[in-house]
Parts: sequence; structure tokens; C-alpha cells
Amino acid sequence: MPRKVAIVILNWNGWEDTVECLDSVYQISYDPFFVIVVDNGSSDDSVLKLREYCSGDMVVQTGISPSDRAVRPSHLVELERSAAEAGNVSPNAVIGSASERSLVLILNERNYGFAEGCNMGIRFALSVLDPDYILLLNNDTVVDKNLLREMIRLGESDERVGIMGPKIYYYDFNGRRDVILYAGGRIEPWREIVFTHVGAGEIDTGQYDLVCETEWCSGAAFLLKTKLAKAALLNPVYQFGIEDVEYCLDARKRGYKVVYVPSAKVWHKVSVSWKKFGKRIRRDISRYLYFIRENFSGTVYAYHLILFFAIVLPRWTVIYWSEGGDKRVLRAFLNEMKQVFRYLTRGGLGE
Repeated sequence: MPRKVAIVILNWNGWEDTVECLDSVYQISYDPFFVIVVDNGSSDDSVLKLREYCSGDMVVQTGISPSDRAVRPSHLVELERSAAEAGNVSPNAVIGSASERSLVLILNERNYGFAEGCNMGIRFALSVLDPDYILLLNNDTVVDKNLLREMIRLGESDERVGIMGPKIYYYDFNGRRDVILYAGGRIEPWREIVFTHVGAGEIDTGQYDLVCETEWCSGAAFLLKTKLAKAALLNPVYQFGIEDVEYCLDARKRGYKVVYVPSAKVWHKVSVSWKKFGKRIRRDISRYLYFIRENFSGTVYAYHLILFFAIVLPRWTVIYWSEGGDKRVLRAFLNEMKQVFRYLTRGGLGE
């Protein structure tokens, strides 16, 4: 019997990317799957545009695969956050008829951050749809039609597999679509950034085409078994980034395998989400230090504190002055210093 999949996509002021992502998702050659878009308090026309997309009237600009109006969802279910969290929705009302695709749109009144926004979609899927797998997918991605088929085949072959990640390409690398962004993940505590992508920047010639266990999977496209999601959700402390690395670390500690599946493929626009933050030098170092403290030894944590003061802080100072006193960069710089100071003195993490 085919395994059910719930696909959770987070949108925040990015409907153009979201509809292109959805256009590829609804062409996936696997059934059954259900799509949940969580709108994280968008202030643009995202909700209106998603309604227009479902009506079939919108012309979708695509860069990877041609748009197919025939597979678009015609059954749209909109839920306010409170109703979605309560889970008092009939599965039949969400799924629609056998002849139509459905889309659940959860409307948040504000931006809850990436991790908690995804958690809302996961909780809804668990309470209403009862899926076997949950796919977390960035809205600035385009997927291959065989994405689910390839990963679920692997997941069903070994009950100890808990998380799977596809091969991820740059959506556009100087006009190329075959440049790797992610072909597995490494965790190296003594680097400035402890988590790295295998194969990043390399042209794909088949050098990373073997299925293998990996240390972490990218949250850009992240398939997990429901039993893992029931045991733990993403850490909402992280507003944007790191939650995928920590989740994989925790899964491995509980005895699950984290696996890279190269025959499953995704193209990622990479920098789109970061650009929307408008903070050119921000890396959210307070949450990064929190991640190091919570997941590694005291010695590793002390090492990263030294790195921050000896390398990262001076580097950011140089970046600010090289920008000629740009006020936007200064605000980002000062805000980051405020967050770091608060974290180091009080152990708290700001918004």
C-alpha cells in the first residue's frame, strides 16, 4: 500500500517562488501526497496570489520545468492558525475528491520564524492527515518529479532510516543547472562554521551518486518519517537556519540513520530567502553560539567564542567600514552585537 506524504512549504512574502515550487510539486509522479502551505504573516499579496494560482488563471514563470495547469490544485482549504492548531478539521474536507488536487493554506497572523512555521504545518499534518512521511520543502526550490518515489523507496528498505535528503543543485549557477549545492553534509566542530555541504560548487559528473549515510540533511528538502516527527519537532529557538542540523544530530543520537539519496533531485535558489532579510552581514551569531553550546563540548564552545572575538567581529567591523558607513549595514551590525551581548550576559535569545 503506498505511503502517504504530507509536504509542508513555508511562505513569507515570496509568492512568486512559492507558486513555481508548487507547480513542480504537483507534477511529482507519486501518490498520495498532500500539500500544506504555511503563510508566515506575509505583508505582500501572497495569499491573494496563492488563491489565483489555485483558480488556474495565473501564468507561472518557470526556469526548470514547464508549467502544467492540468495538475494544479482546484480544492483550496484556508485555515486561520488557531483553527489549524486545534486540528478540528475533517480529513475529507482537506483532501477533497479523488479527481482533484488539494492545497491547505494555513494563515499565520505574524512571522513565527522558519522552525516554528514548519512545526505548525507538521502538527496539522499529524493531527488531520496521518501521513507516513513529512517532506519539509523550501518555497524557493523546484523539485524533480521522481523526488518522493526515490526517497520513499529507500526509506521503506530500512526501518532505521529516519531522515532522507536529496541531491540539491543551484537553481542558477551562472546559467548552469548542474552545479551541486548539497551532496551530503559534514559536521566538523573545529571549523569556523561547523556544518558544511559536500560537493558545493562542483559540476555534477556522477561523483556523488552513491546512497550513503550523512551527518545532516539540508532543510531545503528534508524528508522524515512520521515516527520521528511525533517524537520531536524542530527547535523553535532558531528563526532561520541551524534547526535542520540540530534535528539530524538528535535523530542520530536516538539511533536513526540520516541518509543522502542522490537519485532524488531538487534545485534551490539559495540566497533568495536570505536577501529578504536585508541584513548583509548578519549570521545570527547568538543562535549559532547557542547551537554550539547545546550540542558540543565545553571546549568546542570556548573555541568558537574565541573565534568570534578574534576573527568574526573584526571581519564584520572591516565590512562595515568598507561599506562607507552604510546605515543599513550599521543597523545590522549593531543589532547583531546587541543580540550577542544579551546572549553572553543573560543566556537569552532575542527576537
